[in-house]
Amino acid sequence: MGNTPMMGGMRNMMGPGMAALDHIEGRIAFLRAELNITEAQTSAWNAFADALRTNAKKLAQVRGSMMPQPSAGQQQVPTIAERFDMQEQWLLARLDGVRALKSAFTSLYGTLLEDQKKTANELLLPHMEMGMMTMMPGLMQPVQMQPGAR
Repeated sequence: MGNTPMMGGMRNMMGPGMAALDHIEGRIAFLRAELNITEAQTSAWNAFADALRTNAKKLAQVRGSMMPQPSAGQQQVPTIAERFDMQEQWLLARLDGVRALKSAFTSLYGTLLEDQKKTANELLLPHMEMGMMTMMPGLMQPVQMQPGAR
């Protein structure tokens, strides 16, 4: 099933980092250690970590609901309408997650020292850009002028 066109399309629709959903606790521990979260920052950090967990759980649930259910030993290939429904579900889950993460991270970011902010930007920005490139191919890529183009 993992190499079927449908599954490849779903992986493309869902974007990079899906494996990270399965390893969220390790990611949270890594970020906390790299950011050197202090005792005073613990409350804001815990809220952000909880938002990460909730987001990962929600995305995993949506991903699981999108997996085809074989009926009578045959796999049903979703129609284009069903694919649009799946994409809409995924995008809504992502939007809810981004909003929750933004709120929690904004609170945390306000407590960080300058070196911690720099580390946060270095660690988290590439993941945000990856999501943007997946959703809007070409948005984050440099524009290349063709010969004779103005």
